[in-house]
Amino acid sequence: MGSYSTKLLSLFLVLLFHLSCVKCKFHFTKGMEVHITNGLPNNTNPLELFCQSKDTDFGYHKLNIGEEFYWKFHNHFFGKTLYWCRFYWGNLVRSITVYDDHEKFPNCEKQITLRGSKCYWLVKDDGFYNCKQSEENCSDWEKSYNWQGDSA
Repeated sequence: MGSYSTKLLSLFLVLLFHLSCVKCKFHFTKGMEVHITNGLPNNTNPLELFCQSKDTDFGYHKLNIGEEFYWKFHNHFFGKTLYWCRFYWGNLVRSITVYDDHEKFPNCEKQITLRGSKCYWLVKDDGFYNCKQSEENCSDWEKSYNWQGDSA
């Protein structure tokens, strides 16, 4: 085989390895984090949530006031990364998209660090808020969803 064919075959094998290796530490795509914090009023029921993607199921979680649930991931190589969560609080139930590679939540993309991007969500009694800042201790939240209905 010639030099060009060898390089092409090597590139193909590296790409094939990356696509087939879901839990590998080496990735061609940027790292992401999604953080969800319970910002509901004191002395109320805990926030219950169930988050997943097509490939990953994070299971059921119960967050007390101020507690956070988060996960790290890498975007799918072909740009098909989507995570959604179903939230329960008292008699309220709501499913929302918390990260979509195609929708490009503008606030998530602004929060780029050397290790990738972070996406912060705060769940309150009137809806779901996405952080507009790049810092972990956010003070500028934008309402993205109501508990009921399509969007804020």
